[in-house]
Amino acid sequence: MHHLSIQSSQTIKQAQQSQQERNFRPGEVVTGRITKFFPDNKALLQIGAQQVIAQLQTSLTAGSTYWFEVKEGGERPLMQVLPQTAGKQADVSQLIELAGMKPNKINTSLVEGLLKQQTAFTMPQLKQALALLQQKELQPIEVRKESLQLMLQRQLPLTENVLQAISARQSQDMTASLRELSRTIAPGSEKTTALQQILGKLAPAGPAVHEQHLVQQIVQEAKAGKQSTYQAIRPFFSAAVPTFAAWQGDWQAYDAQMDEIRSAPQQLIPDTGSSSNRSARSLPFSQVLDSFMSEMQLVSKQSPAAQEKLQTALSTARQLLSMFPDRSLPDEMITSLRTALEPFQSAPRVQEIYSQLTKGNMENQQLLARSTELVQLLQVTQMNEESKDGDFFKNLLQDIFRQTGFSYEQTLNEADAADLPLKGLLLQQAAQGNERAELSSQLLQQITGSQLLQVQDDKQMAYIQLQLPGAPLGFDKDILMELEGRKEADGQLSSEHCRILFYLHLPFLDDMVVDMYVQKKAVSLHIYTAAEKTEQVMRPLQNKLKTALDTSGYHLSSVKYTVSTNAKEASRIDKSLNAVHTEQKGVDFRI
Repeated sequence: MHHLSIQSSQTIKQAQQSQQERNFRPGEVVTGRITKFFPDNKALLQIGAQQVIAQLQTSLTAGSTYWFEVKEGGERPLMQVLPQTAGKQADVSQLIELAGMKPNKINTSLVEGLLKQQTAFTMPQLKQALALLQQKELQPIEVRKESLQLMLQRQLPLTENVLQAISARQSQDMTASLRELSRTIAPGSEKTTALQQILGKLAPAGPAVHEQHLVQQIVQEAKAGKQSTYQAIRPFFSAAVPTFAAWQGDWQAYDAQMDEIRSAPQQLIPDTGSSSNRSARSLPFSQVLDSFMSEMQLVSKQSPAAQEKLQTALSTARQLLSMFPDRSLPDEMITSLRTALEPFQSAPRVQEIYSQLTKGNMENQQLLARSTELVQLLQVTQMNEESKDGDFFKNLLQDIFRQTGFSYEQTLNEADAADLPLKGLLLQQAAQGNERAELSSQLLQQITGSQLLQVQDDKQMAYIQLQLPGAPLGFDKDILMELEGRKEADGQLSSEHCRILFYLHLPFLDDMVVDMYVQKKAVSLHIYTAAEKTEQVMRPLQNKLKTALDTSGYHLSSVKYTVSTNAKEASRIDKSLNAVHTEQKGVDFRI
């Protein structure tokens, strides 16, 4: 199993389908047993767990099982029996032969899986699926089989391209692909730089430094006349450093331009058109801000304890240099400072101080200035991390969705060529025959597969499935979320009656499934984990969660923990997560 989040992605939907009566559609192939005859060629058929009164076109035998093709749907479908070997009961091998293929273990497994999941299919669809299953490709046969079952469940086109996209989505980790591509890119053209920048946001080395969050922090300080972030960013200007008054004015003007966007109705996943996109052209000091965020990203990669140790060492050095400007720092102080700086050497400004301290050629005034700059950077980094709240994570998820390009085709006509999402940039690379074509193609397939599986339509219920890169949230692997609930009159997901499943892989707790059920604003959590220590680690956080929910008008009703011995067992248990609550009958809707 690749990882838990990828393998457990269809559970809600499958559980719901098993509890609903099937609506037969013309062309669908079903197997049924004749239990009773009625006048006028009507018969009672047992199809799975469902009994159906059907109009038959052929004389059959009571108690026997047959393959049928639905000619007309409705409450009393018209069915025609498919040809079969005389004296034999209908079985999977017989159906595979009717499709023109030879029965074997893999073919039989595919069809048996479709029947077990009560997946509707026609004979032409079965022929296409079996033909695709036989093709020799890079994906393992089991991955292709599961992907084809999923394609038939979702009624997706049965083509090789769609199969490759779904297989990539089901079996590969987007976070790993993003990081691999990021490592292979060397500085180059403007288009390569754009790809580097977006990969830096989607595959950061440490916890996310979110642009919108930092911008909000800058705007708040500009309104209050505070200079903390301004002073930290000043060293990143290569020339013509603006005065604080100019800085303050530009950001206040920018904030005024954004008032219309902030007052617009919030959506679960926003439209990614130009009206909601803070482009580099409208953002003040955008290039300097990018450099500053890059440095923050490298600094925030280290633990809070390492950051605090470095800040203490820098503060002590600054104090000594301020009190005794003509004296060199004591050797033990230099050693302590170098030790604290060492873990942060990936950040250019840290590397500069560390290198010069090692060589012993850094003057006191220069060391004081650089130490002050680094302290300011650490303070803003810590302040940015501490201010992260529910709105931050909502905005971050929306930004990841936009930057990845999950709505790229929907907004293609409105897209700014200078601000293409990842999918747009990868398509450009593929068209140019780039040397990284294989990696680009792999990522494109993963993104396309995620798009194909995100949503379906229904009048009453909402069902959304999102697979997002986990790196911006500090995770080693992708995040998979399944959201299900009632639809309001305006088409939005109800905030009082819904269910969300999170499939996570955490750095210290490994695989985890969090099943969150909301009923009349009462929130219950069921946490499935492979780590024995999970409850011990998470219990102290429950009061914080309860307080946050209370503030938002919700109530934490229960938290339950279930420990599984391994990932495979966790995946098995996960199947039982999807016993749907009685008032929920699920399906998907298009955002």
